[in-house]
Amino acid sequence: MMWREGGRGYGALLCGAWVLLANGAHADGWHVEYDAPIPLFLDRSYILDSPNRIRREGSPHSPEKLIFEAQVAPNLFLPQLHVGDFTEPGGEYFLSLIITPAVQLRIVDTPSEPVIPPSFMAKVTFQVAHLRPLSTPRVEGAAARGLALGLNLIAAHYSNGASGCFYANQTRGESGCTPKEGTLPLNEVSGSFTTNLFRAELHARLAFDVEPDLRNAWLVGGFAAFELNTSLGPGRITRAQRVVYGDGHWAAGVMGQRTWSNHRFPLELSVSRPFGETPRQRATFKAELGAYPRWGAGFGVFARHVRGQDYYNILFLQRVALWQFGLAFEINPGARLRAAEEARPPGFP
Repeated sequence: MMWREGGRGYGALLCGAWVLLANGAHADGWHVEYDAPIPLFLDRSYILDSPNRIRREGSPHSPEKLIFEAQVAPNLFLPQLHVGDFTEPGGEYFLSLIITPAVQLRIVDTPSEPVIPPSFMAKVTFQVAHLRPLSTPRVEGAAARGLALGLNLIAAHYSNGASGCFYANQTRGESGCTPKEGTLPLNEVSGSFTTNLFRAELHARLAFDVEPDLRNAWLVGGFAAFELNTSLGPGRITRAQRVVYGDGHWAAGVMGQRTWSNHRFPLELSVSRPFGETPRQRATFKAELGAYPRWGAGFGVFARHVRGQDYYNILFLQRVALWQFGLAFEINPGARLRAAEEARPPGFP
C-alpha cells in the first residue's frame, strides 16, 4: 500500500512551509536556486543484469534467471536555499527539500516474464549541506582542496504493493489472514510487505589535488546511516513483520573517486545490517566500481557485488552472492554545468 490521506497532508504541509521559507529567503541573505539545484548524497536511477539467479521461497521456478533489475528514483527538488560562497573561507550552506517517488523492480525469466512484486520507496528528504575550501592556492594554477558535508533527514514509506499474507502458511479471508499467528517461511511470491520509517544520514567528501580547470582531482569520503521502522500512519509495519524484519537498520560506507579529464571513476564499499529481528540476519556488503565519462552527461556504467541478505523487499531472508552489471544515471547536466561555472570541485555536482 502507498501513502494515503495522512501522507499526502503531511507532504502538502511541508511543501507549503518550504514555499513560504523560499519567498522570504532574500531578506536574510539567502538566495534561491530554481533552475539547477545541487544534488548531493541522493538516490540514483539504474538498470542492471546479473549472471546469478534469484531465489524465492514458494516459486516453482526458483532459482530464477533475472532479465533485468531497475530503480527509477527521480529527485524532485523544491527551490533550493543557499547562503555564503563556496570560494570564501566560510564556505557555502544550502538547504534542500526533495521528494523522491522511487520504484525498484525485477523482471525474471519465467513463463510470462513477470515483475516480482516491486519496491515502492516514496520519501521526503530534508538536507542540510555545506561546501567549503580547505586551502587557497599560493600561486595561480596550483591545486586546491575542498570539503562537502551533508545531513539527510528522511521520512519514507516502503512497501511492495502485494495483497497476499506475510507468511507462507497463511491464507487471506474476509477477516484477514489465517491462522493469525503465521510461521516461517515467508510468502516471498505474493506476500504483503510494508513499513514507514525515519532515517538519518551523515555524509562527508574531501576533494584534493583539484586543478583550477576542474579536469582532474581525487575524492574520498564516507557515510553513516541509522534507520528506524515506525508503527505510525497508514502503511505502518505490523507486529508480525517487525519481529522478522527488525526494528531498523544501520549502514556505513566509504568511497574514493578519481576524476581524470572530466571523466569520473568512483569506487564504493558499504555494509548494512538490521537490528531487533528474529531469526538473526547477517550483514549485507556491497562493492561497486563505476565509470562516468564526461560525454555521458550523467550516465555511466558500473559493476557491483552484493553478498549477505537480499535487499529486495520481502526477500530479505534470502542469502545472496550477486554480481551485477549495469547503467546508472547519477548527475544531471545542469548541475555539472553549474559546477564548472562556479569552480566547484569535481564530484561535488
